[in-house]
Amino acid sequence: MRVQTACLGLVASLPTAFAYWPSYYSQNVNVYSNQQPDVTIETLFQFPNNGSWISNLVTRRDGSLLLTRLDTPEVWTLDPTNGSAAMLHSFPMVTSCFGISEIEDDVFAVVIGNFSSKTYQPTPGSFTVQKIDFTSASAKTKRAEAQHTVSEIAAIPEAVALNGMTTFSRESHLVLIADSPVGLGWKVNTQTGEYSVALNNTKLRPAEGVALPLGVNGLKALNDYVYYSSTTRMEFGRVKVDSEAMPVGDYETIASGFLPDNFDVASDGTAYVATDPQNSVVRITPYGQIALVGGGQLSTKMPGATSCRLTSDEKTVYVGTSGGQVAPVLGQFMEPAKVLKITLN
Repeated sequence: MRVQTACLGLVASLPTAFAYWPSYYSQNVNVYSNQQPDVTIETLFQFPNNGSWISNLVTRRDGSLLLTRLDTPEVWTLDPTNGSAAMLHSFPMVTSCFGISEIEDDVFAVVIGNFSSKTYQPTPGSFTVQKIDFTSASAKTKRAEAQHTVSEIAAIPEAVALNGMTTFSRESHLVLIADSPVGLGWKVNTQTGEYSVALNNTKLRPAEGVALPLGVNGLKALNDYVYYSSTTRMEFGRVKVDSEAMPVGDYETIASGFLPDNFDVASDGTAYVATDPQNSVVRITPYGQIALVGGGQLSTKMPGATSCRLTSDEKTVYVGTSGGQVAPVLGQFMEPAKVLKITLN
């Protein structure tokens, strides 16, 4: 596989969270290896207050979106046809929600735990995987407050900070979850609650010498591969796995030189990757060619793009943001988190 590097770079003035990173994270260079695609970008919804932070999003069968928030332990629902949004569920006794993935038709697993959006410090041992079920008998009642049920799938006290998640196999009830500070991929059986480490490699661990340890961030299972983003190593790659999600091949770097956050991958292997502190979404071909889809280092179009989700027809990408909390545009501009719709023309 050909490896293509693109140094998208960061402006020199960054907030505390990134100010002490190595100097190569501060290169103010923008180089892309193929032409920017023709897209239309529109804002669907924006929260009212600064400090709001969308961690992940997922589409439902009815076309609506579910949003997880890092700044508060809430899952929100959004109708993309009219931009209306409402809180769906608030989890008690924790501070944050992270990865979310559909594990059965209209049944979702979501990661929750304690994490400070101010200090960027997790509380190890506080992370669990929960289930939001829209199909159970009690969820089908007419009372609005009972349109879903929530239950615990598994507590993982050994985890330091669970983050992005992907459904590996519905048949075997397996999801994979990134443990970012230590660079592991946990395998969880959503039916039994059993869990173990499936992915463990240097490429998933935080880069050496960084004060903010953030290694593997997002995960996506597709065909015989698990795709991953490794943030401080500035790499996007994949690894071939067996039916139990255990690696059977090398960890391949597809593209590098940028700061990948959460992402989605189309059926042909084309990836759409959010680049949180670089305020953009990039497209990466299976051969490692990188193109800017929207936003940019100095753009206020999508400050702090955190996550991407393709629609089933792969003609639309939904993007969630943090409003630029990690790295304000030009060191100053922040805004409330929002959801954007990118139409691939």
